Amino acid sequence: MLSQIAEKFDKNNIGLYRDDGLAVFKNISGPQSEKIKKQFQKHFKDNGLDIVIKCNMKIVDYLDVTLNLNDSTFKPYHKPDNETNYVHKDSNHPANIFKQIPIAIETRLSNLSSDENIFNLATPYYQEALKRSGYNHTFKYNPQIQNSNHIRANRKRNIIWFNPPFNKNVSTQIGKYFLHLIKKQFPRHHKFHKIFNKNTVKISYSCMPNIKSIINAHNKRILSPAIVEQNNKTCNCIKKDLCPMNNNCLASNIIYQASITSNLENYTEKVYIGLCATTFKKRYANHKKSFNTEKYKNSTALSNEFWRIKELKGQPVIKWKILRSSRSYNPNSKKCRLCSSEKYEIATFKENNILNKRSEVISKCRHQNKYSLSSHDTKDWRHIIPCIADEV
Repeated sequence: MLSQIAEKFDKNNIGLYRDDGLAVFKNISGPQSEKIKKQFQKHFKDNGLDIVIKCNMKIVDYLDVTLNLNDSTFKPYHKPDNETNYVHKDSNHPANIFKQIPIAIETRLSNLSSDENIFNLATPYYQEALKRSGYNHTFKYNPQIQNSNHIRANRKRNIIWFNPPFNKNVSTQIGKYFLHLIKKQFPRHHKFHKIFNKNTVKISYSCMPNIKSIINAHNKRILSPAIVEQNNKTCNCIKKDLCPMNNNCLASNIIYQASITSNLENYTEKVYIGLCATTFKKRYANHKKSFNTEKYKNSTALSNEFWRIKELKGQPVIKWKILRSSRSYNPNSKKCRLCSSEKYEIATFKENNILNKRSEVISKCRHQNKYSLSSHDTKDWRHIIPCIADEV
């Protein structure tokens, strides 16, 4: 929306965030402001949205700041019907979070206050909320001075992040032992030392699910049982004896294994591990396409091996089986247990005849793409988000 509005107006004077917006126009009269207001309303209406606009305001509350054009001041703002709460000091979080929360709040309040007097008038509300959460920190006015002449370095480091879950019940120093393993397995003379060292591999603990998330997940699992195929069918093959998955071809959200053998002399069995969020039969159709059409032979490591055997005048034979089932990406928890299970199976495979590349364990989940706005037709996006702005 902002990029479309910027085609008619200066985007540096317009801000949009969810259902809040702010636009600044200088030296315009009342009729001109009404004309601009109608242009905004027409633009949102063309995209299937309704918007409420107030013009010629001298004092406005935008997000978490109150802007006053009468005396050129600004101060922190919070909605009167909202209660501010912070992570409690006794909660199960890493110590660095408790250390940074008071500092971050103090810095934010200082930057949202035009002077120290306004800061002192605004902080009691936040100081009381911080005290309820078990902190003893006292806010002090400390605005961050930004240097406009500073040129930010454009150097980009390739950092690999290790995010182990944090729990106070675990006494083992996970980060210390992990960095020790990096140093031990990739010493200075190792060819991969430039990739895996203390400067390129960083540790940041991730928080465990809170009680609300645990209860919601439990209730969802109990109240929303897994979707079962109609008539409890597990296979719809006409010839049951030719089903590739032993009459389980309609299984979905599974990790499967394909074992490929050949009549070539001295050929050892190769193993490929894959996943499918859809039914296996749909995934199997894509595999068959890569087996039958040479231009798709590089689609997977399995099809690549299949064509390599055919080029050696061999006859490839593939057997399929299900390793485990798991849930695919959930936009609420933002986790894909299906991808995690596949990576686990690849990483823990003990034999050396696996076709999968080890780099697959750091690949990005592909199932979350269908929940992004970019995967839908932008001409019909009004049906995806019926209303993103109700007051500007």
